[in-house]
Amino acid sequence: MVLFAMLCRVTDGLMLSESMDTLNPTFDKYRLQAKAIISKLSRVSDKAVTVDANDKYYFAYIIEHEICYLAFCEKSYSKKLVFRFLDDLQKEFYNTYGFEVPSAKRPYQFIAFESFITKTKKLYQDTRTQKNLSNISVELDEVRNIMTKNIKDIVGRGEKLNDLNEKTEFLLADSLKYEKQTVALSSKLFFKKYGPILIIAFFVLFLYIYLYYF
Repeated sequence: MVLFAMLCRVTDGLMLSESMDTLNPTFDKYRLQAKAIISKLSRVSDKAVTVDANDKYYFAYIIEHEICYLAFCEKSYSKKLVFRFLDDLQKEFYNTYGFEVPSAKRPYQFIAFESFITKTKKLYQDTRTQKNLSNISVELDEVRNIMTKNIKDIVGRGEKLNDLNEKTEFLLADSLKYEKQTVALSSKLFFKKYGPILIIAFFVLFLYIYLYYF
């Protein structure tokens, strides 16, 4: 079963909402691990990942529109179901609050979404719902490219991952800068080549309208 869920903004790790299950002291250790996972995310992170916590539990998350939806589950719980659960959260949250996320300033600004998380979590705990979803012919694994990692790979290699993410972010920013410069240069060359012709054409058109109508 899904034990708790969290939502955060990927660009800066701002917590947007989470289920109240995280208040259970039993999950304190795993809540910290979840935040450690979130802290390593960036715009170029894998979009669908499972992270083994230990022999009993695992994390699963998806990233859509620069928002991370993370769930903490029992090891026996179907990965297909947890990714469908996360997809449901993603669709509802983005439809309701998506336009507000980029300008959000406060942590847990969308805590009201917790009620939907709880309701959906209960739905996915229902054995009849699980059976119906399990009978769906298209496996989610066939639709998504799901990566599998270990919590030690993420927490234990923090500095290396940060360096890699920073370098990748730099390369991405550099490529976007180059793309903008290319567009600007193309526009400049276009106006340099065709600018005089356009000016003459507009002048002739203006003169024609002036003489004809006035």
